[in-house]
Amino acid sequence: MRLILIILFLFPTSPIWAMSQLPKHTIDSSLVGKAAPDVVLTTSEGNTTSVIGARQGQKAILVFWATWCPHCYEDLGSINENLASLEQKGIKIILVNAGETSVVVKNYFIKRQMKLISFVDEDSYMLGLYHLNGIPTLIFIDSKGIVRHVTHEFPSDFENYFSSK
Repeated sequence: MRLILIILFLFPTSPIWAMSQLPKHTIDSSLVGKAAPDVVLTTSEGNTTSVIGARQGQKAILVFWATWCPHCYEDLGSINENLASLEQKGIKIILVNAGETSVVVKNYFIKRQMKLISFVDEDSYMLGLYHLNGIPTLIFIDSKGIVRHVTHEFPSDFENYFSSK
């Protein structure tokens, strides 16, 4: 045991030490109050269109996710179950998969029996555009296309996040 402790203190770049030094997921709120950046991507169904344009003038929750992310797994399950309710409230859900292929995304939805469609950002370009450092990340966009809030989890009082504070 002493040998392990000595090694940890003598070699602070060991994996255990390095993991404890990683920054916590933080939120970059520099986009709040500004127009949501837009790009054209292809969906898991093969359609190419504007990501932000997909909100069609509605409020939207832009969800960045990946198939390997356990928190995304939970959030997507909740979104899938409540999709009709969210749409009735005039809230569009826009999914953007980061770093994977459309085949991986489509197979993930089939395996989980989800009727969701996601944009596929194989190069993770949008992560940089939105200054994201972790997933899942949810971006709340109002009906005018302005970013109102950024978070890493789906809040229960999500409807409050569409207004300017």
